[in-house]
Amino acid sequence: MYACICRAVTVNEVEDAIDAGAETVEQIGCATRAGTSCTTCHDHLEEIIEAKCGVCPLASRAVA
Repeated sequence: MYACICRAVTVNEVEDAIDAGAETVEQIGCATRAGTSCTTCHDHLEEIIEAKCGVCPLASRAVA
């Protein structure tokens, strides 16, 4: 299944990028190009990060 249709990036490719150290949508984009076109998949990418890591990706963006 595709995580990003615009760039034809699969969920497995996104999970591989997470396994390799990507922790944010932006890092996944650098590793796979997912989410770098129309950005419609950003919510889905965040869900994949959360499911894979068990952490809310938005929590790391909080400003102290």
